[in-house]
Amino acid sequence: MEMMRSLRHVNIDHLHVGWYQSTYYGSFVSRALLDSQFSYQHAIEESVVLIYDPIKTAQGSLSLKAYRLTPKLMEICKEKDFTPEALKKANIGFEHMFEEVPIIIKNSHLINVLMWDLEDKSTVADKHELLNLSSR
Repeated sequence: MEMMRSLRHVNIDHLHVGWYQSTYYGSFVSRALLDSQFSYQHAIEESVVLIYDPIKTAQGSLSLKAYRLTPKLMEICKEKDFTPEALKKANIGFEHMFEEVPIIIKNSHLINVLMWDLEDKSTVADKHELLNLSSR
């Protein structure tokens, strides 16, 4: 919290609402992740965890998802009774542990112009030519 106050005094964004975790092939659920997200979400109700998969992203589509713990799971974590029996009693399965938060990514108009300008200045004459199997 002291760091947040220091950032606020020098006029830097200090309203953090979560954290991120990288994962491979979407396997991210662990006890450490649940404990960390519970701590964040308990302190800041709007808190989320961003899950980033670099392997899926390298294959061509951005793999970025945001999750929060469900209210049922928050209650179980508050009671510190995180056992399989407690989960079964509360009727919480894997599909009811997290709620996905939609992500909207927006670029400023200046970034869009920069990307367009960089694409025009590209050294590759015909980008589709690279996909041709007969090319060197």
